[in-house]
Amino acid sequence: MMSVACTLDPMRAANRLARAPVFQWHIQTLDGDPVEMTCGLPVAAQSAFGKEGSTAIADTRVLIIIAGFDSNQHAQKNAVARLSRLASNFDFVGGIEAGSWLMARAGLLNGHEATTHWEDLEDFATAYPQIDVIPDRFVVDGRYFTTGGASPTFDFMLHLIRKRHGAAFAMEVASVFIYDQTYPSTQPQPLVSLGRLQVMEPRVAAAIRIMEDHLDEPVSVIKIAQSLQVSIRMLEMLFKLALQYSPGTYYRHLRLQAARRLITETRLPILEIGLRTGFSSLSAFSRAFKNQFGKSPVAWRKSG
Repeated sequence: MMSVACTLDPMRAANRLARAPVFQWHIQTLDGDPVEMTCGLPVAAQSAFGKEGSTAIADTRVLIIIAGFDSNQHAQKNAVARLSRLASNFDFVGGIEAGSWLMARAGLLNGHEATTHWEDLEDFATAYPQIDVIPDRFVVDGRYFTTGGASPTFDFMLHLIRKRHGAAFAMEVASVFIYDQTYPSTQPQPLVSLGRLQVMEPRVAAAIRIMEDHLDEPVSVIKIAQSLQVSIRMLEMLFKLALQYSPGTYYRHLRLQAARRLITETRLPILEIGLRTGFSSLSAFSRAFKNQFGKSPVAWRKSG
């Protein structure tokens, strides 16, 4: 729902501020029926995408594909073929979050730079080696764009407004939402959204960035402290004050959170997930996971 809102509402706000329809949009779904968001709210469609007899806007310039969980299940081969066939009718084609996967399946991103949500970057790069996958918040490459999620989509829409209507107007639109755009498009997507912690205690924030960059091969707390030029005792005190965790405990928590996501949302073997999150053996991984979440990795997956 956030991805939909972050795409549409900046345009709605731009129209309100300009007191003119500087943007117009038309919502289509694969079959023209309403789509239920993962939060349960339906989004109504004005027509079906690309089907004969469906309503279309003659001068539409931009196609924005919004997709989320289980996009492969919902968009079958005929839908992807339809996208591949019709994409050339638009000046600009983009994928929001899992929309990049649909563009990739349609062959639109071959030879281009692209991104997707940080949770899927590694799998996306593995599935489509012909695409230059980068971890940026959003990527514009020629006539194609891709974004990494809801907040980066808001950044992209402000970028689009800035390019078409100027920086001052884009600032007005951002101000409607009390939104401070502090990151450039090339800022890597973070595994952890640090928020105010980055300002309140930048040393803890920097330590977390080191941890998330080394989930598969954990570095010692000693090395993290050395890289930040603080003592271990100081680093432990900073973590306790900011997060009520020791650095080592938080690091393990971070790795197990990543493991839980992979168990829930992928079909990767349990052993591979353990290795990806820095555990040297299946037994060590299973023991740590059960201590954290109350179930073994296998039981967690079976429980859905």
